[in-house]
Amino acid sequence: MSEIKLSNITKLYGSQLAVPGLDLEIPKGSFVTLLGPSGCGKTTTLRMIAGLEQPSSGEVSLAGKPVYSSTTGMFVAPERRGLGFIFQSYALWPNMKVDRNITLALTEAKLPALTVKARLQEALEKVQLTGLEGRYPSELSGGQQQRVAVARLIAARNSILLMDEPLSNLDAKLRTEMRTELKRLHRELGATTVYVTHDQVEALTMSDIIVVMKDGIIQQQGNPYEIYHNPANLFVAEFIGDPKINLFSGVVKRVGGEARLSLCGTELPLPAGMNLSEGPVTVGVRPENIAIHDRPTGAGIAAEVDVVQPTGSQTIISLLLKGQRITVLIPRFENSLPKKNVWIELSFDHINFFDPAGRRIETAQVRQPASHAA
Repeated sequence: MSEIKLSNITKLYGSQLAVPGLDLEIPKGSFVTLLGPSGCGKTTTLRMIAGLEQPSSGEVSLAGKPVYSSTTGMFVAPERRGLGFIFQSYALWPNMKVDRNITLALTEAKLPALTVKARLQEALEKVQLTGLEGRYPSELSGGQQQRVAVARLIAARNSILLMDEPLSNLDAKLRTEMRTELKRLHRELGATTVYVTHDQVEALTMSDIIVVMKDGIIQQQGNPYEIYHNPANLFVAEFIGDPKINLFSGVVKRVGGEARLSLCGTELPLPAGMNLSEGPVTVGVRPENIAIHDRPTGAGIAAEVDVVQPTGSQTIISLLLKGQRITVLIPRFENSLPKKNVWIELSFDHINFFDPAGRRIETAQVRQPASHAA
């Protein structure tokens, strides 16, 4: 069942079309991330769901009930939509203490005092702020202020939660901690969550569904595995992944009935059953799917080591391959490689092919996540 449904939603700012005819259905209880670069329309879409922006046309439904329709002129005000919203700036009242910031909406709704007190204590415990309810926001760290905003959502018990880049003002350590907290919050509340970010790590680690956007248009919608391993086009392939995907220009040809890939001056036989037509292709390979050898191999391509960057549990290796810089990721700590000249090998089980228009070419070898026995 769809908890949120957008039907042919558009948004104009003057003559500028920010969102051109967007259709999106968000399942009940899911954690959905709208992901894309600045200006792609993700925050505008979130604000139209919330009612903070009125669409130019289309229809918005929440829990099966329309809250906006350009056909009938219906527009339900934000405060009547039953949503919880975390803003990038936290949006805390500076003149109110933590407890009042959390319970203001509850008291305005005239809930019984005992109910308000119980929800306050529950929320404080869940975000580990018990004992700080008497402080003002200015007396809290950035991470604690964010927790107050989260506690406000918990106390309200909304069935739909909207979050607009809530972690962007935090340092790296706090972002990691708060990702865990927000994912736990979503699980415990069972709420439908729509999360906006430009940070692919947040999207990959937190989401059930990722919606990748560009220029107000959905480029791909799927689970994190699909988005990362089977990107729909070159934009998604390049936007997702750190280090970025390696892209090569190649040509598929047939020699004596055998399909071969011409790549970087080397011809590689394509596996039987890989359905590729002859002609130019762009080859995409993730850094972790390139093997490095210190001696020539049958399918190896000669390269030269340029820069080695250990990050702890992994090492990023920059190579030069016939004038092209490529990146390899190995799962161990290395300060340097013993040899300057190396050979790389590509696994066809982990390669994406894109046509001249930038669309991923479907082959017979679509990858699926491995299943593990319990």
